[in-house]
Amino acid sequence: MNIEVLYEDNDILVCRKPAGIAVQSSSVTSSDMETQLRSQILRSGTFKSRNTILHVVHRLDQPVEGIIVFARTKKAAASLSRQVQADGDMNKTYLAVVYGAFSENEKEGELLNYLYRDTATKMAVITDTEDKNKGSKRCSLTYKVLSEKDINDISVNNVVDFEDNKDSEKISLVEIHLQTGRYHQIRAQFAEAGHPLLGDRRYCSEQSDEVSARLRVRNVALCACSLSFNHPVTNERLEFEIEPEDLIFEKI
Repeated sequence: MNIEVLYEDNDILVCRKPAGIAVQSSSVTSSDMETQLRSQILRSGTFKSRNTILHVVHRLDQPVEGIIVFARTKKAAASLSRQVQADGDMNKTYLAVVYGAFSENEKEGELLNYLYRDTATKMAVITDTEDKNKGSKRCSLTYKVLSEKDINDISVNNVVDFEDNKDSEKISLVEIHLQTGRYHQIRAQFAEAGHPLLGDRRYCSEQSDEVSARLRVRNVALCACSLSFNHPVTNERLEFEIEPEDLIFEKI
């Protein structure tokens, strides 16, 4: 499998991360995006630069697809890392398909919580207040509901009877902008808000898991679909956009 390259020069490489592959793995037996790209550069004659040095400056969860930029020099890595920081120049937009419908006064808003990583379960835990003993950190994002759909309009394979809860018969397409970049932040915050992402087996509810099975959503329905930043050398503003590959996005 070749990784789709959106842009590359001597300083950076921008590409599309497929769902299901880690950006960088600590295991030598597990294939990851970084390793595959290095192999692809060596094998392919289409790259402008044959440099196989890749610096990871930001990540996406393994089951999530989206746009990733790698730095090819230490100078570029330092510049991009600064842009990744809060209030930096790197902007990312996500699309997600979540379980349930939003009330009229919740179609657009902010999710603001505290988050810490549970070392035993390797899950993000959301709290309303800060817990310094557990190393919790403030996490926030803004969102806007773009559309919603009744799941009966998508699938007739009835797995669950939702007659007692009409809102639960719907799924919603949401545009998301992160204000902070915490571990599993989008997945954990929307689950805490009662709208787990479809296809997310880690932060699902019983209902969202059943709907995901009904609609045959196999990966987390989350895509980093837009990325913009300043080129680390020329300072030119670069913008990239992709369409999610998961079919659930087309259905809603």
